[in-house]
Order: sequence, then C-alpha cells, then structure tokens
Amino acid sequence: MLYSRTFFSKDEIENAIAGKIEPLEINRILSAYDMSDMAFSDKMSLNGTPYFFHTTRVCKIIIQELEIFDSDLIIAALLHDIFEVNEDISPEIIDYNFGPYVTYLLSILKEDFHSIDSIPVPALDDSANVKIPTDDYLIIWLSEHLDNFRALDVSPVFNPVNYILNTLSLHIPAAEQSNNIYVQRLMIELKKERNKILG
Repeated sequence: MLYSRTFFSKDEIENAIAGKIEPLEINRILSAYDMSDMAFSDKMSLNGTPYFFHTTRVCKIIIQELEIFDSDLIIAALLHDIFEVNEDISPEIIDYNFGPYVTYLLSILKEDFHSIDSIPVPALDDSANVKIPTDDYLIIWLSEHLDNFRALDVSPVFNPVNYILNTLSLHIPAAEQSNNIYVQRLMIELKKERNKILG
C-alpha cells in the first residue's frame, strides 16, 4: 500500500500510548482524534487522499518514531491546521476541550517561527512539565513536513523539488541550531527523504 494511503487508527494510537500516558490524558487524545476526523472530513491532500490521514501520520511520527508521550503535543499534531480549514472550531472550543497550551500551539503554528517569541505563552497550572514552545513548534512543523516528503511520490500537482527546497529553507536554519534531540532526529529523517528525491 502506498504510504500516502495509510493512516494511524484510533485503536493503534490507544495501544501505542497505553501504560505510557494517564487514562484521563488518553481520553483527551482520543477526543482530539475524533475532532480531527470530523474537522478534516471534507478536506483532501494534494495527492487525493483524506487530509485526516496526514494528521494521524504526523501523530504516528511523534508517538512511534520519536517516542514522545506528551499529550499536548500529540493533540496539537492531530489538530494542526484546524483553524485554517474549519471555521466552526474556534480557539475557545479548543481551549475548553484541550486547554490553553494546545490552543497556544495551534495558534503559533500559523505564525512564522521567528515571530513566536513575541506571542505570550499562557499561564500553565502544571509546573511539573516544562513546556518549550519553540521546540514544540519545530517538532510538529518538522513532523508535518516529514510526512509530506514521504507522500510526495504520489504524483503531486506541484513541483516536488521546489516544495522540498522551499520547505527546507524555511525553518531548517532554526532547527539546526536547536539542541532538542527530537528536532535533531527529525532533521536527519527529513534529509534522508530529501536525498531519496533529489539524490
């Protein structure tokens, strides 16, 4: 089966995070999965597959490849681009269902990486988990584009070479300066995928 026609099912997510995330947080993630399915139901990727498949694969990269078990990051991966494609889902709805940090992440993902330092981070109740928005931004952004690179072999309606070069020129310099191990691993994978296509 072509990579672009695969998706990460709800059962697969639940099995992958069982025992690694608290049950209440698992429920939040599964609720985000359902919201993503509903919100992106009529949106298609350029390769003709449901956009929802893409969001689940980004989630899969974060959980299975990076082994990140942060529920906010997983939820944001499932819902990235939601504000752009579904006018019925507002930041207030996301905040009510998933909390201020997820809302913040989804909001800054619309912005240029270099401008996010000027956007205040919401006050968080859970001080046990330190959140670093620039790292989380890059993890989601790079995972999203890693999935896109892997799906490029399905006769896209745009020039894949230009897409790869433009994508890599956007945030790669910032990513290369990051000490975050997940960002570094994503960079390695992106470069592997680039080399498969560009040689």
